[in-house]
Amino acid sequence: MDLKSKFIKTVKNPVYFKAGLILTLSVSLFFVIYIWDNSRKIAVNEKGEEILERRGHAGEEENLELRIKAGDIEKSVNVTVSGQAYDSEKIQEKLKEAAENLEGLILGENKDPNDVRNDLNLVNEIPDSGISVSWELDNYDVMDISGQLRQENLKDEGTLVKLKAILGYEDEKTVHEFYVRVYPPRLNQSEKLIREINDQVRKNDEETKTQGYLTLPGNVNGVDIQWEYAKNTRAFAILILGAGGACMICVSDKQRRREKEKTRIRELKRDYPQIINKLNLYIGAGMTVRRAWFRIAGDYEKEKQRTGKKEAYEEMIYTMHQIQGGAAEGECYENYGVRCKVPVYRKFGTMLSQNLRKGSKGLSVLLKREAEEAFEERKNTAKKLGEEAGTKLMIPMFMMLIVVFVIVIVPAFFTIQI
Repeated sequence: MDLKSKFIKTVKNPVYFKAGLILTLSVSLFFVIYIWDNSRKIAVNEKGEEILERRGHAGEEENLELRIKAGDIEKSVNVTVSGQAYDSEKIQEKLKEAAENLEGLILGENKDPNDVRNDLNLVNEIPDSGISVSWELDNYDVMDISGQLRQENLKDEGTLVKLKAILGYEDEKTVHEFYVRVYPPRLNQSEKLIREINDQVRKNDEETKTQGYLTLPGNVNGVDIQWEYAKNTRAFAILILGAGGACMICVSDKQRRREKEKTRIRELKRDYPQIINKLNLYIGAGMTVRRAWFRIAGDYEKEKQRTGKKEAYEEMIYTMHQIQGGAAEGECYENYGVRCKVPVYRKFGTMLSQNLRKGSKGLSVLLKREAEEAFEERKNTAKKLGEEAGTKLMIPMFMMLIVVFVIVIVPAFFTIQI
């Protein structure tokens, strides 16, 4: 079979066709999503300024990942675009939601309240408690009410800030006061520039809340900045899932065919002693090998609907039709053993072919010996299958053991705790 024929045969295989179809669809979907996700461009207003359109309403935020080029720096930054605010005549501005914890949680990326170099996380509610928190500061020059540090006012020697937390639950209130010492962050030149860019973005966001877009800074501290949307890579997940699905189909199909072949061989070995015994019985009764073969095949055809399809007998019927069609009898027996693809059947076919040429003398003895060996092999196979079944039962037994342990130990544990 040439390479072209092999390719055509592979393409026509339904399993490979399905796997190829899934892979093709995943690749196509990958390109569509990837192009869609990365097709956005930074818009420019009538003044020539790069802008981001506001898509939400007041109180809503959209987080965007953008790529900036500032001098020799080219990296990704996260820009938060607030929703477009309305004038006071239309609606009151929604209150900002604070973060989630108190005191122990406000440190954020900081490790020590006496060495605060990053923004604090001043929460307005204790999670899962219904307790609200409001804050008062004695120094708003270095930190705002949300815990963000004002970098331009921080001093190297540190600034002590008193935090007053007012905790309320229904009509009950309590006050908790504590201090933190704030220092400037340790930043390299690149981090300082990124920090200044983010500060400028926040400043522009505050100044343009009533407009339909956010103006991106084009220059910070003499460094020109170019903006573009960062590449979105979520399409790669589709590609990976598609390739994985195609591989799984191929692997599962090979596994299914392997299991099917194992079942076929097991069935052939199971039927082998029965075929040998029947053939030996008929030959012993005076029949020729050919007549005995036809008799066994004919009986199977009559009982096939009741007993079900059996591979070994199906091959016997095929061999019978070959002989009836004029093919050499000895060659047909040998081909029978080859088609079954099991060593004992090859031996059986060869034995019949040889005795056909030499005469049937002694064939009954050989068949009797072969039947005994086949019966022993069948007993060994049954014993092996029993051992495998016992091994497979170990998993549910262990699971049941774990359940028993849980039922016995857990109540005892809770009793001890009480």
